[in-house]
Amino acid sequence: MLKATSKTAHDLALVVENNSLQKTIVEGIGKHLWWGLLLAGLLGILVDIHATNTTTVGSNPWDWRQTNYDALWMRVLGPFFSWWMSCLLYVLVVESSRLSRLSDSIAALDLLDLQPYQPLVRQGLTNALLVVVGMSSVLSLFLLEPSFGLLMFQILTVFAIFAWIGLMLPLRGIRRKISMAKEEELKWCRQALKNARTSLKSNVDAQQSIVEIAAYKNVIEAVRNWPFDSPTLARFALYLLIPIGSMFGGVIVERGLDFFLP
Repeated sequence: MLKATSKTAHDLALVVENNSLQKTIVEGIGKHLWWGLLLAGLLGILVDIHATNTTTVGSNPWDWRQTNYDALWMRVLGPFFSWWMSCLLYVLVVESSRLSRLSDSIAALDLLDLQPYQPLVRQGLTNALLVVVGMSSVLSLFLLEPSFGLLMFQILTVFAIFAWIGLMLPLRGIRRKISMAKEEELKWCRQALKNARTSLKSNVDAQQSIVEIAAYKNVIEAVRNWPFDSPTLARFALYLLIPIGSMFGGVIVERGLDFFLP
């Protein structure tokens, strides 16, 4: 993810000003507070403990003598994986916030050409994909437990929220820029329409001018505040289906093994 973030910042170099804010953000990519990572990791371990207690039925989850080898292996890997996943989510939020602030260094924004800001959209989709892949891995850990319905719903909800944050957070700054640029253009259009109306009432031929200004105003209003289109949202929705497919695939494989290897 850090490599993708660096690439996004590099691709945006053509449209952002080379000022102190831009330099600070670029130089800060990949650098994180140690206590932030520590707190995120500890939170992940607490979540793993909660998940273990929730999914273990009929036995003490921390009595290894009552635990089969599969669940025992999960007890060992669970804390390490949860630590890593929580740190990943922490880094995702921090790096996405940095890219969002990088948009403040954009000097001029052309509403009729938002293609230069597509690296931010690509970064958002990359973040979402990383989250759902991590979600699939988490789900695969807990498929071994007998009662996982409520826990799976909780995990899916939390990771879906983080996937949405990963998609939208890098775009928050550019959305603000687009909104401000649209407001400026629409303000100009409204004033130009008033002037054209005054000319028309004064028996001056302003009909063509009014038509052109109104058409331009419609074009500006049609520009999305968020610089992505419907295919981007469709791809994001497909990403969210990955862990669900992984979960059902794991269940089918497990049932198949039970059938063929009784």
